[in-house]
Amino acid sequence: MTEVSEATAVYGWSPTIPDEIEGQLLIPIPDDFEFSEDWWEAIRETSGRVRVELMPNRKLRCVMVSMEGGEITIGLGAYLFLWARGGGGGGVFDSATAYDLPQGFRKRPDGSWISDERMPGEPRPRRETHAVVPDFVWEVRSPGQSIRQQQEKMVEWIEGGVRLGWLIDPFERQVWIYRANGEVDELDDPTELSGEDVCSGLVIDMSRVWD
Repeated sequence: MTEVSEATAVYGWSPTIPDEIEGQLLIPIPDDFEFSEDWWEAIRETSGRVRVELMPNRKLRCVMVSMEGGEITIGLGAYLFLWARGGGGGGVFDSATAYDLPQGFRKRPDGSWISDERMPGEPRPRRETHAVVPDFVWEVRSPGQSIRQQQEKMVEWIEGGVRLGWLIDPFERQVWIYRANGEVDELDDPTELSGEDVCSGLVIDMSRVWD
């Protein structure tokens, strides 16, 4: 078990997070506990391979981060970074960055891109949590996570203001594309993915990402 004992000592309460999680784990936050940004940072920094997100009903949602998901995320991030630096603009971020959505979620996608129009002003906030909503996010399914759980998370992103989202299943080589207008496309073993009108000009060779 991974116990955030330091956070408990300093802030009065912290969740006990298992080292291994099947699917997702929901941990209620005590009603009388008022959490702070410092508390949140302490939880995030000590959660190891478990990603912790905040839900509107005062629950923490904990999911595992897999090796397969990490590798695909790095591959996609590399494509996005080169595209952004090559003229696409904006900023590319990994799962260390959390976003506060209008519905009350504090979510951490596997990867995200924020356009110049939505980018926080300079100097950028020191903390890794932003009130801005990213334009584009991708999530990679981990072992033990059901597709249904992941699909629900993608809907949360779109309802929060994300313009384009990819849900990637590396085990079945499937991709679901979520758009701001509510459309969802399911692709079986796609050879490439396009940034469409959100990340205009971005094309990812999925044969290199899968393998």
